[in-house]
Amino acid sequence: MAIKRKRSHANAILFLIIFALPVFSVLPAYSQDCGAQLQEANNLYDQGLIEDIPGLLLPCMEEGFSRSQRIEAYKLLILAYLFDNDQVSAETTMLDFLRKFPEYEILPGDPAEFVYLFESYRTTSVYSIGVSVGFNMTDPRLIEPFSVLDVENTSLQNKMQGGFQLGLGLARYVSNNMILNAELLFSSHQYEFSDFYSTFVDGADIINNVTYTERLYKFDVPVSVTYEILAKKIHYYLRGGVSFSGIIGARGNASRVYARESSPFTSETLSMTEFRKKILYSAVAGAGIMYKVPRGMITLDFRANFGLKNIVREKERYNNPELMTKYNYLDDDFSLNVFTLSANYYFSFYTPSKQR
Repeated sequence: MAIKRKRSHANAILFLIIFALPVFSVLPAYSQDCGAQLQEANNLYDQGLIEDIPGLLLPCMEEGFSRSQRIEAYKLLILAYLFDNDQVSAETTMLDFLRKFPEYEILPGDPAEFVYLFESYRTTSVYSIGVSVGFNMTDPRLIEPFSVLDVENTSLQNKMQGGFQLGLGLARYVSNNMILNAELLFSSHQYEFSDFYSTFVDGADIINNVTYTERLYKFDVPVSVTYEILAKKIHYYLRGGVSFSGIIGARGNASRVYARESSPFTSETLSMTEFRKKILYSAVAGAGIMYKVPRGMITLDFRANFGLKNIVREKERYNNPELMTKYNYLDDDFSLNVFTLSANYYFSFYTPSKQR
């Protein structure tokens, strides 16, 4: 029985090879014939004999051409219909062309008649949805200093530190160069404050070196408009807008040094959420580059977010006795300036249509 099964499998494989050989042998010939027909259509077009061009090209439009050949064939068909005064067929073919190649951009050698008809259609995407990921540097901008020490004789320093953001975006062209953007981002920020105060007591150099580091988490909803500067494959853009943020958490660590030779003692992680305002807003400015890919785009985006609101709840400032008495730290009034660099991928949805 085992021998019979082996023969059965061998016969089946032999049958498939014999059956498939004619099919695979036809495919290269068919592709080669379509390439020859495209060349013949070009020759006819150069001679002004346009009536036979559709008959040569239409059988190969679905299969038989490579991508570049299909684009060339569409152009020839559209031009043939235009010169034959068949406006309806030219527009129908242009619409089909734009549905298959929505990212096509006019080339310097494209005939004026093709360009004129092409530009009479809306060729930008209806809208795009995307994802983004990046990192940030947060600068706590001092509005008004506060300290349990002598503010006039205390050296205050703020330090930027790194964080990250990730999220979703929605973009829509409102004109050929203007894009309206709305996003939902989750972001993490970190920054540091240092207060240094030194004095002599009984001949000894006594210091208060206080360092406070905070990590803050929030959701951001930036709404912005970008102006696109068209180039070839890579486009450039400028951005302006506003961002609304909701703080969902804040944690801090404080440390203090009493004397130059002493080691600092550090607090446990403290919840600072109740000392921060829930809603913030900021102005947004930025620039970036956009790389077109099939059915979408990849962007590298730089932004500066300028905080317009103090994030400290003023009435709660003195309600943290552990930070004040043990670590000599008191919240300054400050806002957040955030600088971000992110990579984004957008998938675009196209609905080409005739413009009014």
